[in-house]
Amino acid sequence: MAISYLPLGSVDISTRPNRRKAVSRIIGVLSLICSEEEAYMYRIPLNLQGGDAYAAAEESTVMLTEAICALVDAY
Repeated sequence: MAISYLPLGSVDISTRPNRRKAVSRIIGVLSLICSEEEAYMYRIPLNLQGGDAYAAAEESTVMLTEAICALVDAY
């Protein structure tokens, strides 16, 4: 299933309530991406968990979680 990673499209963000809705959509998309990255990370076999792919997935999930938290705190 293809997912659009551009959740805003042609949304009017000229008012605060509209911006809050847009940020909420962005948080949802980031959460989905983070979940998928975590799932990928947990599918990596134990003998490869010290490798670059695992480290990149782990770093991605940490950064995405931090971004989500920052957006939640801001709005």
